[in-house]
Amino acid sequence: MKKLSIIVLILLIATSLYACQDEPTEPIPTEPTILDTLAEAYPEQDVYYHIFVRSFADSDGDGIGDLKGITNNLDYLAELGITALWLMPINPSPSYHGYSVTDYYGIEEDYGTMEDFNELISEAKNRGIDIIIDLVINHTSDQHPWYISARSSTSDPYRDYYIWNGSTAYESFVGGMKDLNFKNPEVIDEVKNIMDYWLDLGVTGFRIDAAMHLIESVNPTYDNSILLLNLNAHIKRNYPHSFVVSEVFNYNIDQVADYYIGSDSLFNFYQAQNVWDKLGNGNSRFLFVNNLNRAYNAFRAVDDAFIDSPFLSNHDVDRIASMGGFSQYNGDLKLALAARILLTLPGNPFIYYGDELGMKGVRYEGLNVSGYGVVYDEYRRQPFLWGDQAITTTWLPSDGSNDQTPSVLTQKTDENSLYNAYRDIIQIRRSYPALMYGNSFIPYSGNNSNIQGYIRTFTYDDFSQAILVIHNFSPDPLSLDVEYVTSIYGSVDLPAYGTFIAEIDYNLIEAYQ
Repeated sequence: MKKLSIIVLILLIATSLYACQDEPTEPIPTEPTILDTLAEAYPEQDVYYHIFVRSFADSDGDGIGDLKGITNNLDYLAELGITALWLMPINPSPSYHGYSVTDYYGIEEDYGTMEDFNELISEAKNRGIDIIIDLVINHTSDQHPWYISARSSTSDPYRDYYIWNGSTAYESFVGGMKDLNFKNPEVIDEVKNIMDYWLDLGVTGFRIDAAMHLIESVNPTYDNSILLLNLNAHIKRNYPHSFVVSEVFNYNIDQVADYYIGSDSLFNFYQAQNVWDKLGNGNSRFLFVNNLNRAYNAFRAVDDAFIDSPFLSNHDVDRIASMGGFSQYNGDLKLALAARILLTLPGNPFIYYGDELGMKGVRYEGLNVSGYGVVYDEYRRQPFLWGDQAITTTWLPSDGSNDQTPSVLTQKTDENSLYNAYRDIIQIRRSYPALMYGNSFIPYSGNNSNIQGYIRTFTYDDFSQAILVIHNFSPDPLSLDVEYVTSIYGSVDLPAYGTFIAEIDYNLIEAYQ
């Protein structure tokens, strides 16, 4: 009887457990962490990935990258740690690069359809990834309906959309790209409508192409800054957290800083140049941090809450892996250090697709390539190295420059790969508010020709944090003598081109500066 009772009891318990498994359970609520709170409080701060759609990923086997190719590979970007994308021009265009637009409201047919774009926006948001798009408003294609109409008659309604010299419209860039006339209020209204259209579709903001050329006048910096302020103020009314980053292609910070009057952010060409020169070529290494600090102070004087946009490469310059010392002895170590510099600087770092693999690429001056034609910037924008022929684009024949560059498939399984160096430092950045948010930058007092360090600080309500970042710019191992609270990355015994990151006492910052 006792044995039977035990069996019945076991059956009752088992039945009860089975019933519990069938019943839906409510998720246990969790308190938001400081990282959750700050992501909501600072929605304009992200880790960006810069994509040339034609080269990234092919979804339909035609050899051309497309929007579905990006959508299908969002998990790759999420795993890398990316939180936002910048898509180079996606509008219809007669040019391979897309910077001569024929329809500001359409999608380039090589890249897909508006339905494909909407799916990309939706799937990206599901992964916490925002998207900004290139806004090419300095000029239109000479095949744009506005221009076709404008050239038909001097009395045409679109005539004043362009700047004329007799029968010829002005081009600040050659190749049938006709400059728009921003002294015409109707043109400004057109641009506002275009911005509203894409924001309504779900983009987070815009990269303003050729911002320093929009108005070419006696005082272009002032005129362009006020124009950008006008456009930005317009979209902020309905989209207060939209993000506008302007391309002011100028290495002189004194000629760039005032663009913060109208832009949320600017690409920091001066910072990139300093990485290329001080780290890559080893010139005057002791000036690196001080130079960056001078730039940040110039930006801060215009906008105390500036958001910088640092980068290492983009589609208009040779890839960093093809530059100077980065392509020579210790080049792999320097590329990894460049990544750790980029991902520990203030602002929104922009990673050019393929830089995380060490992809190479340079400009050719009118070289005729068999099977393609004459090339200029194409090889700065060549196909991404997936290691999977099913999705790798083939629109541009290989020039052999990346024959020895390991693909994604290879680098993912190599813990010492550049890809993993990027992934690791992105994770560290996103885990520490002092690295991810704000624009603090304090030079480290122990800087010299070999050691270049800085302190990043951040406060929010009763939260405060200070992070010390020290880089070894030399090919020799070095030992540091520093006090710290918690080691985050590396050690005080710095290897050649190594990095040490540690949390320090926020109340003792003065001891490090």
